[in-house]
Amino acid sequence: MGIFRSSRAVLDRAAVAGLAAFVVVFAVDLLTKTIAVSHGGLGLVAWNDTHAGDFSRRVLMSLAAIAFTFGAAIVARRRGVGRLWGAWIGVGLLVGGVLANGVSQFIWSRGVPDFIHFYSLSPDVWDIADFAIWWGLVGGMTSIAVAALIAYGRDRRHGRAVPAPPG
Repeated sequence: MGIFRSSRAVLDRAAVAGLAAFVVVFAVDLLTKTIAVSHGGLGLVAWNDTHAGDFSRRVLMSLAAIAFTFGAAIVARRRGVGRLWGAWIGVGLLVGGVLANGVSQFIWSRGVPDFIHFYSLSPDVWDIADFAIWWGLVGGMTSIAVAALIAYGRDRRHGRAVPAPPG
């Protein structure tokens, strides 16, 4: 019963914020793709079919990311770090982008419509989901690293023993 109690405590406002990030990214990505495609692409839509047929892999990767964040949140809570807001929001962005691109392959037979160009920076063409994936990965991992450094510094400042590496 104790593991469920601690797990339930992790599913709090931070996890709900991650769920909200997922919903917003998923909806905004599909809406902006629909607008870009319905307006004839405005000459800007590039169809990406390089990952056709990989929806099940996308679902598995998403579940792994959520499980990792859930585990990190339990560890953070037990170590007194607190809520991992950035990690939960990051996983929401990541999963929203990954699954929105995956669903796009079922909606548009030509592939995923990418329509955001940065001609001066790169020849790549992006969509909202691509940005969410990038920010979700970078933001989520950075958040976990910062929380760990803060906890380490707090433990050192208060004279708590930091476990030595095995070996």
